[in-house]
Amino acid sequence: MNKKFAIIDLGSNSVRMIIMKVYEDGSYKMIDQAKEMVRLSEGMGEENTLKPMAIKRTLYTLKLFKKLIEVHKVDEVFTIATAAVRNAVNQRFFLDKVKFETGFDFQVISGEDEGYYGYLGVINTIQIKDCVIIDTGGASTELVRVENRRVKNAVSLPYGAVVLTEKFLLKDVITSDSLEKLQEFMYKQLEDIKWLKEAKGLPIVGLGGSIRTLAKIDKKKAGFPLESLHNYQMSYNAVTYAYDRVTKSNLEDRKSIPGVGKERADIIAAGLAPVRCLMDYLKSDTLIISGNGLREGVFFKKYLEVCNNGDEIVSDVLRHSIENTLKNYDVNIGHSEHTEKLALSLFDQMQELHGLGEAERKILSTAALLHDIGMYVDYYNHHKHGFYLVLNSRINGLTARELVMCAFIVAMHENEDFKQDWKEYDALIDKSDYETIKKLSLFLRIAEKLDRNEYGSVEDIACYITDDSIQIMLKSSNYPELEIAAAMKSEKNFEKLFNKKLYIV
Repeated sequence: MNKKFAIIDLGSNSVRMIIMKVYEDGSYKMIDQAKEMVRLSEGMGEENTLKPMAIKRTLYTLKLFKKLIEVHKVDEVFTIATAAVRNAVNQRFFLDKVKFETGFDFQVISGEDEGYYGYLGVINTIQIKDCVIIDTGGASTELVRVENRRVKNAVSLPYGAVVLTEKFLLKDVITSDSLEKLQEFMYKQLEDIKWLKEAKGLPIVGLGGSIRTLAKIDKKKAGFPLESLHNYQMSYNAVTYAYDRVTKSNLEDRKSIPGVGKERADIIAAGLAPVRCLMDYLKSDTLIISGNGLREGVFFKKYLEVCNNGDEIVSDVLRHSIENTLKNYDVNIGHSEHTEKLALSLFDQMQELHGLGEAERKILSTAALLHDIGMYVDYYNHHKHGFYLVLNSRINGLTARELVMCAFIVAMHENEDFKQDWKEYDALIDKSDYETIKKLSLFLRIAEKLDRNEYGSVEDIACYITDDSIQIMLKSSNYPELEIAAAMKSEKNFEKLFNKKLYIV
C-alpha cells in the first residue's frame, strides 16, 4: 500500500488533524498531527449561526493544515465536520466558502456517526468488553453503550463545553446556583435516555479535550511518570477532586491549575460537567481516558476495511498493537515469536516455583515479543533503548502498570543490573512488582539465549523440577552447544532467585 492519509476533524471548539502512513507490510504509524482552538461554535446562540470571526479563525487554520498536507505529500484526505457545522443554519455558505478558499470538501456527519467513529477509535486501542463511551466536544456530547465490544446503543446530545458555558457559566466566578442548574440540566438529559438505565455500574471511557484535562490534573497531583494519557484510569473520587477544584476556582485561578490549558480554562467546567454527572448517574467508579477518538476511528474504518476482511474492529487489541510495533521497528518477528513460545513454556512448567498467574503471563508474553525493539536504534545498549521505546511507543491493550513492568523486563532481559531505579515509577509499581519483574526477565533471558542463532534450532523444552535443581531438556535436531552456553550464563542468577541449581541439556 505505502500511502499517506490525512484526517481532519472540524469540531465546535477545535480543528484537529492526524497524518497516518500505511506501509506495504500493512503496518502504520502517525507521522504528524496538528491542533488549533478555533471556537467555531462561539456565539452561535439560539439562531444557530456561525459567526464571521469564528469562520475567519477556522479558515486561517485550515489553510495552515493544507500546507502541512502538501509538505507531507499526502495521498488521500478525509475531512469530517461535526456539531457546530451540523447545527448551523448557514452551513451551506460556510462549506462552500471553505471549499472555495482551501479546496477541502467537508463531510458533515450525524451525531450518531460521530459517536460511532469515536467508538472505533476506542475499541481498537483499549481492551475493554463492556462500557459507556462519552465524548464531550464544544457543541455536542455523544454517548455510546458498548456490549461485548460492539455498539449496543448510541445518542448525540446537542450540548457541549462551549454551548453549556454560554447557557449556564458565562461569568468568571462559577456560583453554586449556576453549577447546580447546569448539573440538573445534564441529569435531565441523561434521564431521558432510556437505555442508560441498563448500563448502571459500567466503567466509562471518556474522550475529548475536556475529559483529557481531568487526567492531566490528576497526573500532576499523583506524580504519574508517563507521558501518554491513553488508557489512563481514574476513580470516582479522583474525578470528583479534579471537578471540584475546577468549579470552585475563578477564571484566573483555573488558568493556573496544573494540567488546565489557558485556552480551555473558560469552558473547562462545563466541559467536565457531562462526565461527572454521568458517573453519578451510572454509579460508576471508573473513568478510563482515551487519547484516541474520531480521527483514529475514521482511520481504522478505512484501514480495517482493507486489512481485516471488512471487520471494523480488531479481535485482540494488544496483539494487533504489538504486531504493528514490531513491523515499525523492523524486528525479526520469527525470532520474537519463538522467544515468546520458549519463555511462556518456561513460565508454565515452573508454575509451582514462581506462583504467578495469567496477568503476569500476559506481561511476559508482551515483553518477549518486544524484547529486541531497541535494536532499531543500535545493537549496543539495545536493552536500554528498548526500555525507552516500550514506554513511549503506545502499546495499546496494556495498563500503565503493565507497560512499566514490560519496559523493565525488556531492559533486564540483557542485563539484570539495569541501572534504572524502579522507585522512579513507584506511582505505578511497588517492590513486589519489581520482584516479579526480576523473575520474568530471567525467563525471557534464558528463552532468548535458547534461540541464540535466531533460527529456532531449539524447537521445544521440557522442565523437570527436583528438590534442589531445575533441569531443562532441549528438543533440537542438532546439538545446540551455542544456545546452552549462552543460557547457562544465567545459572547464578537463577539459583539466587529460586534457590535451585539450573541444568540445561
